[in-house]
Amino acid sequence: MNALLQQLRALNEQYTDLPNELNRYRVVRQEQLIAQWAPGVSVAG
Repeated sequence: MNALLQQLRALNEQYTDLPNELNRYRVVRQEQLIAQWAPGVSVAG
């Protein structure tokens, strides 16, 4: 689980540095993956 959250943080940093549709898509996909595997975990940043 920590690895998923770390990856989400890294993707959010990439999106902050380079806000484009691809990076936004990656962030959303990671959030969805976390919600799928750990429904009780809040990923709101």
